[in-house]
Amino acid sequence: MSDTLASASSSAETGDIFRSLEPRQRADVERVIAYNVYAGGQIFHSPHEIGEQLFVMRSGRVRVYKLSPEGRALTLMVLEPPAIFGEMILVGQRLHDTFAEAMTESVVGVIGRDTLRQILERHPQVALALMDLMGQRLRAMENKLADIAFKSVPQRLASVLLSLAGVGPGPVAGGSPPSVVRYTHQQLADMIGSYRETVTKAIGELREAGLIRIEDEAIALTDLAQLQRLAHS
Repeated sequence: MSDTLASASSSAETGDIFRSLEPRQRADVERVIAYNVYAGGQIFHSPHEIGEQLFVMRSGRVRVYKLSPEGRALTLMVLEPPAIFGEMILVGQRLHDTFAEAMTESVVGVIGRDTLRQILERHPQVALALMDLMGQRLRAMENKLADIAFKSVPQRLASVLLSLAGVGPGPVAGGSPPSVVRYTHQQLADMIGSYRETVTKAIGELREAGLIRIEDEAIALTDLAQLQRLAHS
């Protein structure tokens, strides 16, 4: 079984730490980011590697995870653009302690450690945005850890679907139901710390209750109020 402490998407956090820069300043930063296209399965960093660069994701999906000595995966985050990862190199932790892997074809760029420090010194607002993002991720992991410890599989499934769709705990305006990319049952199980068979059963229960609708390429959240009540009960 693969466990998950946190799942984060760009809809739930502001992953663009350069958003406050002026257009000219943003263009200067973009010029020092070396972007490349990577296939799904690409490993960007592994435990015990020296961290010398920050990764900037422009498209795709990346998961950050750990492996136990027995080979069990512990997924910490699932990131969608705009997003960064590998940021722990800035807080004195030179060695990575996680894997970062592309889940789909992704466009990812890198900024060298020294260049990034120059950017942060030149633009304090970027440093503040980075600190805020790291705080958000820490809170998200703490909340997911509590979910895994105290909530049922349907509750955790409802919570992760709402998070992936960018739906918060408050009232939601009307309109078309939000949706998320259609993950496999195993991927959803990995996100909530459960087994695929258990998640398949929970998905069936949510469908029968009219809370979600399975489409070709997405999962539509058709009853947000009920999903929110389930997730936060």
